[in-house]
Formats: sequence, C-alpha cells, structure tokens
Amino acid sequence: MRKQIGTFDAFDETMEKMRGEGILLIAGVPPNPMTIGWGTLGYVWSKPVFVILVRPNRYTFELIENVKDFTINVLPKGFNQETAICGTESGRDIDKVAKCNFDMKHGECSNAFYISQSVIHYECRIIHKNKVDPGTLEPSIIDTYYEQRDFHTIYYGEILGVFKT
Repeated sequence: MRKQIGTFDAFDETMEKMRGEGILLIAGVPPNPMTIGWGTLGYVWSKPVFVILVRPNRYTFELIENVKDFTINVLPKGFNQETAICGTESGRDIDKVAKCNFDMKHGECSNAFYISQSVIHYECRIIHKNKVDPGTLEPSIIDTYYEQRDFHTIYYGEILGVFKT
C-alpha cells in the first residue's frame, strides 16, 4: 500500500540510493526509465523541487522536452540488474519497461508514470529548465565530466507528491 509522505521524509534514503546504484527518472509516453546518479532535492522559489540533469544525446531528453511531468523512482534492494539496464541501454533500441518487467502505474497527482515496484516515488512538474553554461564551469569539471562537450540541461521539477510503500 502506497501512502503519501512529507516532501523530505525520504531524503536520506533517496540520496543514498542515488549515490549508490542510482535511481530511475521516468518521462514520456510510452514511459522510459533512465538511471540517474546526479540530482538534488531542495527549495527554489519557495517550492519543493527535485533537480535533475539530462544530456541532450539521451533518448530521455527527447521525451522530457515534450512533457511537463516526470517521476523519480527509488527501487528496493535486489534491482541492481534492472538499474544497470536502464543506465546502459537506450529506450530508442529496446523497451526497458518490458525487459525489466516493471509494472507501470499512472501518477497519483501528475501526468507521469511510476514503477509500482519502487519503494519511493516522487511526482514532479517542470517549472524551469536551463542549459549548463560551460563558460561558468570550473575547467576541471569540464575536463572530467564533459569530454564530449555534451552539456546537460537542468530541469527543476516542483514536487507534487512523494509516495512510499
């Protein structure tokens, strides 16, 4: 049974999972899960937000550019293989939902899908986006993370609801 919890009640668990095997971002129709390891929770413009970064060469980028809502999904232990698939294979080439046997559900307070097997999911609506400006980045960050010069777009998703099993 899923219940709505406070916006930051699952912060530690979410950040620990993101620093580990990753968490899943889902955007688009059909829904496409993508593993992310970068993001943050906080307040911007007096709103609770989940901030995510997506590179323009990712299939998820095409999908998220055409929607207003996305979800962040924290899977339980034992889903390392699925998380790896969603981080190494493209939704352009395979149906990751089918390959991972994910059960998708429509969001409870958004127009995005979430994975019913997740232990926590965040439903978010994009309120702002901007591109990483290489002219303002420390050179060591560019050298380490942007060898291909494929700078992320940063999406600020207002958190509409957080749900936990």
